[in-house]
Amino acid sequence: MYKNKHELNENEYNALNRKYLRIFADFENFKKRIKKEKLDIINNANETLLLDLLSVLDDFSRSLKEIKKSNNVPLIQGISLIKEKFYKILKNKGLKKIKTKKGDVFNTDLHEAITQVKASLDELKGKVIDVIEDGYYLNNKIIRYSKVVVGN
Repeated sequence: MYKNKHELNENEYNALNRKYLRIFADFENFKKRIKKEKLDIINNANETLLLDLLSVLDDFSRSLKEIKKSNNVPLIQGISLIKEKFYKILKNKGLKKIKTKKGDVFNTDLHEAITQVKASLDELKGKVIDVIEDGYYLNNKIIRYSKVVVGN
């Protein structure tokens, strides 16, 4: 084609230079996107495992609630310690609880309505009446919504 740049006229040279710069910019953007995607994959690689382990954490909470009825203090303390240690391990992997409590305004971005009940007071309409199951984030991404009962 061309033996050297002196054989190119200025317009052709500028067109080729612009083409080169666009390709170079596209390649740089591609590298950045791949790096970000790789980081996202690494950060969320444990998502399915953590989702499975959340059921175990829920079982700890339910069993602790039932054991508290027996007033067996050593057993309550033992189960509480195991539950807290387990939660701390999950938290170190990026898990964070969605803070949902009774009286919060129902928010579809954070909550999943399991059922609706007639609210005894007008101020409870559209608010969380009860939290059935806690929701969780994994590295600021919701992996499980809080399951709640909503006042209607």
